[in-house]
Amino acid sequence: MSILRLERVSKEYITDGAPVPALHEVSLDVERGEFVALVGRSGCGKSTLLNLAGAMDFPTSGKVILDGVVTTALGERELTRLRREKVGFVFQSFQLLPTLSVIENVELPLMLAGRSDARARASDSLRWV
Repeated sequence: MSILRLERVSKEYITDGAPVPALHEVSLDVERGEFVALVGRSGCGKSTLLNLAGAMDFPTSGKVILDGVVTTALGERELTRLRREKVGFVFQSFQLLPTLSVIENVELPLMLAGRSDARARASDSLRWV
């Protein structure tokens, strides 16, 4: 089974009252453990595709299935859990909280996931990196 499947996914944004297509009927399967790179010119839909794949946004049509779960079938609480447990993004601008130390930034999502060993795991992860 694919870890990620997009089935005929389309996404339109509304700008000045008019629909602007970002993706049109994209289908994609990513197997568990597979490494995939999205490349293309600016504005071709790479970020839109990543936002859909990571359940940060939803398609206008089609289906996104993340680890066997249809993302549009989930409520906000389930989406938050899915994102926290199954999705990882490395942003260009890092999205770190400036008031937290490095270890606190790594520790925070572990704490939110209820890990009692959050500090130790964060420390081990930082040593590994």
